[in-house]
Amino acid sequence: MQFDVLVVGGGLNGLCTAWWLLRRGVRRVGLVEQFALGHDRGSSHGASRITRSAYADAVYVRLMQVAHAEAWPALEADAAARLIHRRDACLFGPNGGPFQGYVDALAGIDVDVEALDPAEARRRFPVFRFPGDLGVLHDRTAGIVAAADTLAALTRIVRAGATVLEGTSVHAIDPAGPTVETDRGTLRAERIVVTAGAWAGRLLPGLAPHLTPVRQTVAHLAIDGDAAAFPLWAWRGLGDFYYGLPAFQRPGIKAAKHVLDGPAVDPDAPADAPDVRPVVEFLNEHLVSPPREVLATERCLYTVAPDEDFVLDHHPESPAVTVGAGFSGHGFKFGPLTGRILAELALDGRTTVAPFEANRARFRWAR
Repeated sequence: MQFDVLVVGGGLNGLCTAWWLLRRGVRRVGLVEQFALGHDRGSSHGASRITRSAYADAVYVRLMQVAHAEAWPALEADAAARLIHRRDACLFGPNGGPFQGYVDALAGIDVDVEALDPAEARRRFPVFRFPGDLGVLHDRTAGIVAAADTLAALTRIVRAGATVLEGTSVHAIDPAGPTVETDRGTLRAERIVVTAGAWAGRLLPGLAPHLTPVRQTVAHLAIDGDAAAFPLWAWRGLGDFYYGLPAFQRPGIKAAKHVLDGPAVDPDAPADAPDVRPVVEFLNEHLVSPPREVLATERCLYTVAPDEDFVLDHHPESPAVTVGAGFSGHGFKFGPLTGRILAELALDGRTTVAPFEANRARFRWAR
């Protein structure tokens, strides 16, 4: 088969890239996925995600401004569906330390995030205790991303305009071709975009030293009161990061520990037994009314890159191959924007996203 652009990997970023390629009028777009679209083996499954502007890095704050103002509205318009459900969020943690990075990153940027003292935070977010000397940020730009709905909408759009090859294993990518060797034979394209998640290091061995697949556990918990009215929240401690969101398309609140330094895993290996004790212990300490029980658990994969910076770059041996990888557990909120960036890099060699262009060295293959 011959394509103008072939996308390898059909998770969120692959689907978003294919969607933007179709928006650009590319005629022969291909998407190859080793499992079925919407599978639960990688990083994109689940009903919900968080979007927010509060970040510990001004570059990502500015990228989120573009995502919120341009990329997500474009996808919602094309999907004819509401994909972000606005909900205020609180980010909190001990004053100084890592939390201070969020305060510093937001300084001088016109974004609707307000610093609170603990007393005012308890008034606005009464489900939390906010004990001790804490800093709190109230992010009014935040929301619940309807993750499953987003994938379904993208799948519908991409199937209508591209050639989708599901259940197709990729054995090798030759940047010089550029070609993709699969169990269906050789796929040829003028340009290739690789968005293979935890499998990216296998397909592009030069990336492997820079990417670490780490397994995550997410808990769904029953609470007293209305779980749908629960706020979005994140805790940035001195050495830990927890987050959560209200009930959305399933019972109970969702909460997890954001783990970047866990052991590297084989993405094809069976998952070990989930351990939600750290999450439950955190909520017992910080919620006014601790959770009653664990309703369910989910497992997913992070693909962690150095400093949690995404890889959005051309292959060092060929500008015909573009790579999106290392989304480090915080990439879903950027999906429509990173899809745009990857499509524009593949087609034009540069992008129309000013915060990205001003900081391209941050997103290089190796840094």
